[in-house]
Amino acid sequence: MTEGFAATREKSLLDDDDLQHLIEERLDDDPTFHLGSGRRARFEVDVDDGAVTLRGVVRTALDRRKADIVARALGASTVDNRLRIEEEGAQPGPRRIEAPRLSPPRKR
Repeated sequence: MTEGFAATREKSLLDDDDLQHLIEERLDDDPTFHLGSGRRARFEVDVDDGAVTLRGVVRTALDRRKADIVARALGASTVDNRLRIEEEGAQPGPRRIEAPRLSPPRKR
């Protein structure tokens, strides 16, 4: 059996900064990750001892998976894929949700 087996690679041949720049460059240059209307996907790539964390927004689940594969192919030992899928028709930028305002209790 393969209990406790984790699919990881040996340490990358690139140092963390080089790996980060390479992944960012490849993702930025790939037209798959353009969101339309001339906008590009917003990515944040962090690398710590060969382990890559991806954050940002992509159009589809397939794009999310492709970013993961690109990072692994370029030498990531592991990938923590925290990319979110853009909501249809959503405006770029952070969303703010406000709680409903409650009026103070009435005196009896």
